[in-house]
Amino acid sequence: MFEAWKKETDPESNKTKPDSDAEKITQRPEAPQTTDPPKQTDPPQNAESPNELNDLDLLASFQKMKREEEELLEQKQDLLKKEQELQSKITEEIEKKKTAIKDLKSEIPDLQNRCKELAQALGTLSTIN
Repeated sequence: MFEAWKKETDPESNKTKPDSDAEKITQRPEAPQTTDPPKQTDPPQNAESPNELNDLDLLASFQKMKREEEELLEQKQDLLKKEQELQSKITEEIEKKKTAIKDLKSEIPDLQNRCKELAQALGTLSTIN
């Protein structure tokens, strides 16, 4: 019995496992060391996780924004086309006005000459009476 106690207390005899119950109770088991990261627990499969809801919201929001962008681009193209058509009409109207002004400018001297001739004709007629 003394030999068993000596093995338990002797530092050189600690190379073997202790046989006493007291030693077994006070000795803590070492935690196993793992290199794997701790596993995350998955939420229940029947309910959608917050991340999935967030992803769905993001996807829906992205699709809505994409549709809105396409509508706005289409509206922009329509407005650019309308602007171009209006500019063409304005250019046509400007050309018509220029032609009308040119024609009027060339008619005015002719009318002035005819008025002078008529005034002269009237002047001579009024002297005859």
